[in-house]
Amino acid sequence: MENEIKETSSELQVAEIKKKLTDLMDLSATEELLSNNNKIFEENGVTYRVHKPTFKEKQEIYQKRVEKFTELLNNEKYFLEKDLKKTYLKRDINIDAMTQEMSNKMKRRDEIMLQLGELIKNGAPDDDLLKYKNEIQAINAEIQIISIEKTTLLEFSIENQVMIYIYSYMTFLVSEKKVGENWVRVWNTFNEFQNDSSNIVNKLSYFATLLGSSSEM
Repeated sequence: MENEIKETSSELQVAEIKKKLTDLMDLSATEELLSNNNKIFEENGVTYRVHKPTFKEKQEIYQKRVEKFTELLNNEKYFLEKDLKKTYLKRDINIDAMTQEMSNKMKRRDEIMLQLGELIKNGAPDDDLLKYKNEIQAINAEIQIISIEKTTLLEFSIENQVMIYIYSYMTFLVSEKKVGENWVRVWNTFNEFQNDSSNIVNKLSYFATLLGSSSEM
């Protein structure tokens, strides 16, 4: 029962994150964000800025990554991803097979997309195009289901916990707000960030993750 509750909770978290990303994602805005290396926006009368990590900040983030990984590695309650895979395999859950299945489905989807492109180029009727489009959507849905299941299963691996910690710490470092004519950090300490339950955390985290993912961490 407890495992069922945990799995349901994880699925809800994944669904919630996906919805937030969908709500926030705008391709033109994303291109602008990545080209400018920062994002400035206003929320509830406060002006916020998220910047791409500087070299010094990247060094600090890397050091935190090493510290967190070492801390979890020395704690027997946590498992490396490869160890979790072995444990799941004993229960007939093959993570590597899931990865391969996703890869095969993506390959098949890409082949269909190429076929669809040829049909569009050759002026095929809409009914023919719709059949290929529906097949692509169906495969994407299957890929998504496997991906969510895999993410949920590996959620508690050391690697995943370190990644969550690092992106949280990066959000703390690169998020600023304007006070008068000056930019200051949104939170004075990382502990203050961790205890902040306001909605602004999600928005700042999104932009920080996007900017951080586009740079070498």
